Amino acid sequence: MATLERDGRIIGFSVEGEGAPLLAFHGTTQSRNAWDAVRGAMSVPRAWVCVDLPGSGESSLPDAPLDLDGIVADAVAVMDHLGHDSFDVTGYSLGAVAALRTAARHGNRVRTVTSLCGWTRSDARMRLTFALWRRLIALGPDVFMHYALVDGYTAGTLEAMEPLVPSVLEMAGAMVQPGSDAHLELDERIDIEESLGDVRAPCLVMGGIEDRWVDIAASRHIASAVRGARLVELPGGHLVMGERPDLVAVHLGEHLTR
Repeated sequence: MATLERDGRIIGFSVEGEGAPLLAFHGTTQSRNAWDAVRGAMSVPRAWVCVDLPGSGESSLPDAPLDLDGIVADAVAVMDHLGHDSFDVTGYSLGAVAALRTAARHGNRVRTVTSLCGWTRSDARMRLTFALWRRLIALGPDVFMHYALVDGYTAGTLEAMEPLVPSVLEMAGAMVQPGSDAHLELDERIDIEESLGDVRAPCLVMGGIEDRWVDIAASRHIASAVRGARLVELPGGHLVMGERPDLVAVHLGEHLTR
């Protein structure tokens, strides 16, 4: 774990592994360790630079509504701090939105970009879902986590993990990050549709075919709108990174070495 101070705020990040730098954005309610299972399954050596969103991990709690370009600027500042002039970038869920925006805004530095369960514009169903998440977290992290397990995983995964659910719910308070409400408020107003035409780096788009929160149609749209993008539809729900980290790692590794 390391931190960088920028504009009076603390940005938490970690660097794991060796090789070419890979900037990784986590999703809503999560912290930088969200990518651990995928990183552990990767056979392609990379220096993973995992950055905490505001209010996650070691990063300062936000004192104003989050700005997507501010999140991107913080992450790029970390890469500057580490001396990386160019890098690959990947992101999951809200992090996928940030990764695509990074590729659009910093195309001269981004070698490849990967979107996992990402989207470009929040519609009414998504906004209502994110509003529900905010209400559930306010009731208690364990209440939210119970819902997230039921709707985030597929039936087969839930069948296998059902005996572990009570222990997962006990850990919910530590897993759901303090800045989650701010993440969700940003989720509600995401719109990067105009940025897709500015993405020039080789782009891999992955989505879960049983994703109830970000429909696979969102990944299909990104793949059709970004020039030369490749689409991979994964057998899983929105929490596919936890269900099938092996598959995510295989496709990400192939993309990074193409």
